[in-house]
Amino acid sequence: MTTTFITRRRVEFCETDLAGIVHFANFYRYMEQAEHEWFRSLGLKIHGTLPDGTVFGWPRVAASCSFRSPARYDDEIEVRVTVLRLTPRSLTTSYDFLLDKTVLATGEMKTAYCLIPIGGHLRSTDIPNEYAERLGEGTAQ
Repeated sequence: MTTTFITRRRVEFCETDLAGIVHFANFYRYMEQAEHEWFRSLGLKIHGTLPDGTVFGWPRVAASCSFRSPARYDDEIEVRVTVLRLTPRSLTTSYDFLLDKTVLATGEMKTAYCLIPIGGHLRSTDIPNEYAERLGEGTAQ
């Protein structure tokens, strides 16, 4: 069973170009904001520090977005987040942007779970069980 996290956001004037249309780069910000809201809804953090001082996070491995219809200043758009794949070390999510029933854009983002030990370098590692269980509840079949 696939579950989808849904959030809404209003387009701010500063996110638009001279024509009043959302600049394409903002859709990547919208994906990240929706991802963070989804993690918070699951009681998870996207970034933090473990008790031993090791920093954890989810750097982006790949991101794409296709645009179909413009979003404009003051539009309230719906962003739908769906898990496409969850592997032991990475998470791939899709994003659908809608205004009423009109699809504005679709995107995809792949992230890897990584640790940065004190004095060490960024390295990918297995997703902790607590995260894998909560994130896996929305995995596409």
